[in-house]
Amino acid sequence: MRVPIVVPDQAMPKKDPDAVNLCPCMTKPVKLHYKICTMTWRKEVGEPVTAGEVVCEGEVEKKALEFTAPCDGLLAEQCIGDDDEFTAGITLGYIETEEEA
Repeated sequence: MRVPIVVPDQAMPKKDPDAVNLCPCMTKPVKLHYKICTMTWRKEVGEPVTAGEVVCEGEVEKKALEFTAPCDGLLAEQCIGDDDEFTAGITLGYIETEEEA
C-alpha cells in the first residue's frame, strides 16, 4: 500500500539545539497556506523509514520545517525534488508499506 506524505496546514519550526535564547517566533506553528516553501530530501527513494522519522525538510520565512514519515516502510517516490517549491496540501512523496488496504 502506498501512503502519501502530505504537507500539513501548519508545522512547528525545527528548533536549534544550540540556541541559548529561543525567539518567540520559533515557538509557534508556521501556517503554510499561501506560503511557498523550498524542499530538501533527507532520505532517498528505496531507503527504509520508520513512522515519525524525518524524511525531508522545508524552508519558509527563514525557518526550517521537518516532515516525517506517516508510517513504516520504504520511501517509494519523491513527487517534488530538492530546491522545488511547495505549499500546504501538496503530496511530497509516498511510503510503500507491506500492509494491505
